[in-house]
Amino acid sequence: MIDELSITTTEMKLTDAQLDDFAKLLAKSVSPGNILWLATSVVGKPIEQKVGNEVEQPDRAARRLLQIIQDEGKIADAIRVLREQSHTNAWLMVGLKRLAEGEDLSDDNLQGLVNDYEPFLSSKALQDYLPKVLRTVCAVALGPPTNSIVGSGFLIAPDLVMTNFHVLERLLDVDPATHKVSAKPTAHGKDIYFFFDYLAAPAPNVPPEAGLAVTAADDWLVYARNLLKGDGTDHQAAVTTEFDYAVVRLARRVGDLSARKGGGNKRGWLQLPKEGIEVLLKKRIIVFQHPQKAPQQWDIGDYEKMDQSGTRVWYKVSSAHGSSGGAAVDKDGRLFALHNASVEVTDVAVAGMKLNQGIRIDKIIADLAVEAPSVLDTPPEPDDSQLFWSLSDDPQNSSPIIGRTKFREMVEDMSAPNAERVLVVTGPPDSGRKFSIDLLRHTVGLRPVVTFSPGDLESMEPVQFLETLVGDLKVLGLGGKEMPKSLATESESRWVPDLGLWLRERMAEDEKRNPTKYPAWVVINMVVVAGARLSWATNLSDCVAALCGAHDPGQAQIDIPQLRWLFLAAPTSVLPVSGVKQLEEDLSNYGTFEQDFADCLALARSAIDKQAPEQDEITLMGMARWIQKHTPETLPLRKALANAVREIISNA
Repeated sequence: MIDELSITTTEMKLTDAQLDDFAKLLAKSVSPGNILWLATSVVGKPIEQKVGNEVEQPDRAARRLLQIIQDEGKIADAIRVLREQSHTNAWLMVGLKRLAEGEDLSDDNLQGLVNDYEPFLSSKALQDYLPKVLRTVCAVALGPPTNSIVGSGFLIAPDLVMTNFHVLERLLDVDPATHKVSAKPTAHGKDIYFFFDYLAAPAPNVPPEAGLAVTAADDWLVYARNLLKGDGTDHQAAVTTEFDYAVVRLARRVGDLSARKGGGNKRGWLQLPKEGIEVLLKKRIIVFQHPQKAPQQWDIGDYEKMDQSGTRVWYKVSSAHGSSGGAAVDKDGRLFALHNASVEVTDVAVAGMKLNQGIRIDKIIADLAVEAPSVLDTPPEPDDSQLFWSLSDDPQNSSPIIGRTKFREMVEDMSAPNAERVLVVTGPPDSGRKFSIDLLRHTVGLRPVVTFSPGDLESMEPVQFLETLVGDLKVLGLGGKEMPKSLATESESRWVPDLGLWLRERMAEDEKRNPTKYPAWVVINMVVVAGARLSWATNLSDCVAALCGAHDPGQAQIDIPQLRWLFLAAPTSVLPVSGVKQLEEDLSNYGTFEQDFADCLALARSAIDKQAPEQDEITLMGMARWIQKHTPETLPLRKALANAVREIISNA
């Protein structure tokens, strides 16, 4: 497991061999620009200069960037970000799991593991759902005298966690006559800790440092059922309602808040199914858990059979002490069971199998419907709203985002299959045009983003442009499909569309292999220094226009649905996509930023400190007006407000 790696008390460290394997995995599965984004995001400051010319060599660049991340003590943070984002890439998802288990990542071994998991990984539903499940699962810990992680749990509402009765048994009483469960008078919610986002070593201290965990509410026990004697063994008692579960109310509605320190998607919660679970032989089951107090792990296996009572499901999934209370879901991300025990029986039908079990979630729901129906009155699954406040996940080196809500909303909307394909951002100098590139990467996560600078646009001819594009996107299926060459007897108007048709076919083939990678983004940065003009390389402007869908009358439009385009330009720039339907953001149209400042600072507090109270918006708006009043005219207001947020959070 990952906690067997060389770890100090303050940070996680990988060996040189592990860093080499990690670098090869990133180079194989992530575009070069996104590797750089990852490093900058977790380190909290631009590091391009430290990479130098190696940025053009993915293997070496990835290794150098990982070394920088490790030197900064941020390897654990990098793994957390990757694990949350790796649903877009099967190689990365499985590779990180293998790295966490301390195994080598040779190409043959990794390919074999990918093939073994392919029935699971090819499910787009679960690849989309995986990060949502990761965010809802937590390690459960108890304060004095235990002072340790004791199990797992998961959110079933913004402020409700489900875990096992036996995880919290020390704090619970059972009435011998009525079998009702209650909290002991000495059991206080402030001494029950829930560690979310514990995705990489080192393990948190218990009791934790301020802000690292959310505690239970004062009136914390919502409802619980006792454990079953002999559960999972031949000596199992007859089942009545001993479903071994507990529902705990948290001190804060963390499901409504962003997950990472720099913000991000809403954490959300797992939906309790409205119908009975589907019990099919060899149904794929995945269990999310914290085995032996380790960072969150998952394992996948098959459902094998029901126990003799019909209330437990047995599955072939690995677990260990501390896995109790984990979430068992099916391949479509639907809650299947509450993981609670290993199976130790002499049943001939399962002889020789290493099985574990969970309580059927529909049995628990039926019990709650009678005994605690309010638990089932939960909101629908939250949307995937982006709650970023900073481009960096390091609060001490934050890069606050003031405004740009419209930009983020347009980028999210453009992820839909039939959405607009072109977004144009214009504005005067120092208005944040180049900031848009970092904001785009942060919004789309590890989905590929390929950026072309003004220098690229002035020097690259169409063939080199397309070679760079398919190379950075790691497009497969190019063998035997050579790019059309320009012939001396062929006009440019015929050759450029041929290039577009070639790219369209390659994109369609690659999407079949990895559908979750798309849509990918292409950034055309036309922003040059004041007074300079952009001189496009021969035929490149026409090529870009054709790839975006522009075409002359009588010509067929080239439609490449796998790509989205972001153009950055001055208001007076002549864009090559005239006539193409596009979304626009004019950065010169912003007025005051009081609400943007208030939203950014409030998000920062709630993302960094899981126990932070809600802030008074009136006070925050007043702070913004004071800053605006005292900002010199030479300093852009957006930058002044961002500096204020950075200083407040850093000092806090």
